[in-house]
Amino acid sequence: MLADVYVKDVVSKSPHARSRLEKWVNLKHEWVGRAGWVLLANLAMAESDLTETELTGYLKRIEDEIHSALNLTRDAMNSSLIAIGIRNPTLRKRATAAAKRIGKVDVDHGDTGCKTPDAVAYIEKTWARRKKLRSK
Repeated sequence: MLADVYVKDVVSKSPHARSRLEKWVNLKHEWVGRAGWVLLANLAMAESDLTETELTGYLKRIEDEIHSALNLTRDAMNSSLIAIGIRNPTLRKRATAAAKRIGKVDVDHGDTGCKTPDAVAYIEKTWARRKKLRSK
């Protein structure tokens, strides 16, 4: 949890965010790999300089690797999938399609009440809420 906050509040705002992202998402270490995907989720939501092409590439990686990734990394990859899907309408369609192909993502959250959100439902709920807020 503290690592996620550090990534969100410090790393994602630093000039080193892109280089850390590219390095961390490629590491097969549970905590560092998770940090990379948490960073991607934060950059996707922050209107960073990540291009639609780059984010589409990450969607492909998530689709190809999520079920074989380490436990906590799977959770962060699912969050990245959702974050990419709420960035813009084009990525919404691509992320939703990828999430449907991925299906249920199993993450062991231990003795907590945490649950892994269904990416399709979460993306659609977010877009519906945005539409409702804009119509007010």
